[in-house]
Amino acid sequence: MEYLILTNNGSIGQWPGFAVVRVQGGLDAVYRVLSEHLQNGYELISTPIPANVPLIRSPVRSIILRKTTRKYDARGLIALEKAQERTDVLGIIDEERTRSDLELIDKNQLGRTVRQLTELTEAMFNFPAVSGITTGQEAL
Repeated sequence: MEYLILTNNGSIGQWPGFAVVRVQGGLDAVYRVLSEHLQNGYELISTPIPANVPLIRSPVRSIILRKTTRKYDARGLIALEKAQERTDVLGIIDEERTRSDLELIDKNQLGRTVRQLTELTEAMFNFPAVSGITTGQEAL
């Protein structure tokens, strides 16, 4: 399986086992690139919207995708639409004084998601997830 991280988080470097696609710009740019991928053979693995309001309003986002044989990920496109609607309602707060904190939180959430993905894959198939995928702790 081919995994991909879409991110506009400048603090995220290479992540073992994942291709990293750096998106220039804000959350709208991340959503645009995500939509393109979801319509071109990738499926959504992590959610495009965080679980709490302060993080929903963050301009920083990292999302995990997986290459698939399907052309479109309908569920992923619905999740993206809901994330865009929630972002439109709540707005984005982009302040330089909080940017590094938001990048750190996003990076930690990404690490947790990778760890959960690895554990789930190992439990389902009773073997290591994918050669080269690590929990990313060394990247933190």
